[in-house]
Amino acid sequence: MASTAELVTESVPDLASKKKDEKTFWRMSFKEKLAYVREVITVEPLITAYILASYICLPALKTLELEKACRVNLGFNDTVCEAIITSNHENYTVHNDEVLIRISTMQTWQIPVQSVMPLILILFLGSYSDRHKLRKPFLLLPIIGEFFAVVACILCVVFMDTWPLEAQGVSQTVIPSLFGGQAMIVMAVFAYVADVSTIEMRTLRMGVIQITLNVFSPIVQMFSGVLFQKIGYYGVLLIAAGFYAFALIYGIFCVKEPKQPVKTESTTGLLCDIFNPRHAIDTFSLILKKTAENNRTYIWLILVTIFVYNGVSSGELNLFFLYVQRQLHWTVVEFSYLVSVNTIVHLIGKYNEFLYNVGTVVAIPLFTKVMNLSDPIIIVITFADKILCNLIFSIAYTGSLMYVAVIVSLITGVSGVAIRSLGTKVVSVNDLGKAQSLFSIFEAIAPAVATPIYNKIIYEHTYNTFPPAFFVFGILLYALCCIMVMWMWINQKLEAKRTARATNGTNDKSIPMESYVQTTHM
Repeated sequence: MASTAELVTESVPDLASKKKDEKTFWRMSFKEKLAYVREVITVEPLITAYILASYICLPALKTLELEKACRVNLGFNDTVCEAIITSNHENYTVHNDEVLIRISTMQTWQIPVQSVMPLILILFLGSYSDRHKLRKPFLLLPIIGEFFAVVACILCVVFMDTWPLEAQGVSQTVIPSLFGGQAMIVMAVFAYVADVSTIEMRTLRMGVIQITLNVFSPIVQMFSGVLFQKIGYYGVLLIAAGFYAFALIYGIFCVKEPKQPVKTESTTGLLCDIFNPRHAIDTFSLILKKTAENNRTYIWLILVTIFVYNGVSSGELNLFFLYVQRQLHWTVVEFSYLVSVNTIVHLIGKYNEFLYNVGTVVAIPLFTKVMNLSDPIIIVITFADKILCNLIFSIAYTGSLMYVAVIVSLITGVSGVAIRSLGTKVVSVNDLGKAQSLFSIFEAIAPAVATPIYNKIIYEHTYNTFPPAFFVFGILLYALCCIMVMWMWINQKLEAKRTARATNGTNDKSIPMESYVQTTHM
């Protein structure tokens, strides 16, 4: 799509000729429509299948954690474990507390270990991807890892009474991390979209990917708990394996490299080329060296914002089910209903990894096209919304208030899109892969740092005194991010005015700011 500046420079005859020659979608032949759809739809089916598999597994894996901790690690009998799994634990509160603390302790080492390998891989593979213009392999590796993880979880069910909770922890998260995990596929997807989109269309394309996920996610979430009750562990895990298999096959045969891979003359082998320390240092050059194309201060601010956003999201996500299971006596089925409602609401407006959807559909075009808001302002608005949401969560002692908080957090899902979009606009085109690597590295580090803080320091120390303390901690961190992003926005405004004065002399009339200041429009 041409920008306004480009359009006004074209002559009227040129525009008329272009309009006459252009074929609208409805005037295309069926074959042309198929070709057009194939060109426009790229990684959306792959990432959708990847996320849906994760959603459908959620109730089963949460329940499996309870069972493993109760039956194997703590050795409680069937009566106690059944009461805990069904949340009828009024007479077994001490036993239930032991189970929840055991799960929380497992997560304390599980999440950091899960983050180490993606961190190492992304550090080197982002630079390799840029140098060789390769994106596709790094879309497929995480899917292979998740498929192996599902197989390992099936084995955990087979050996229900012998393999402990830690075996599930390794199967569920550590195995996928060896293939890059979610951090790598996020890096690859956004780098791929950046390659196939103009800078004017990136926010919209990234939003379209999120919307695609959120159209299908609530359907799976709504029935995942009931489906688990009907078909059990094996049925749910096999369906998830089917989703991953589809994503892998689609990625192999339908996703094309956005650019022709670059062949380089190298005297070293493949592994030496990939894991060359020089390339890792090259990735960090974005934040270590100041260049004309890249604003180092803004990159640092975005990295801190990404770190806080993902750290808070991960910390709250790990504790959310444990919190409602103890405070509200919810089962995984009731929890899946909240997740479903949340996803539907945010399709009109993401709690942690869940709360995104009606908000994303409406908010992205509203903020970018109608209100013409810049990415920093969008981030501040959505973070303020999340602060209000957490306030309600912290005082919600009934299920109804939990749903009210979900409705209030209507637009929080736009945060991730706006942060990523802003991140693509503060670096040059040639450094997009490095930037995405840095963003993904900080996304991977955040859970490793946040989980021990949330689980061991906050949750276990406030377990009996003030259980919602972790929500308040998130409020403080989001407020800090709002201050940083507002400083960035104000500084961008001042830079634009200085540029205007330098260009126009004493004329103080503002001119359009650099591309990284602008928000993408539809």
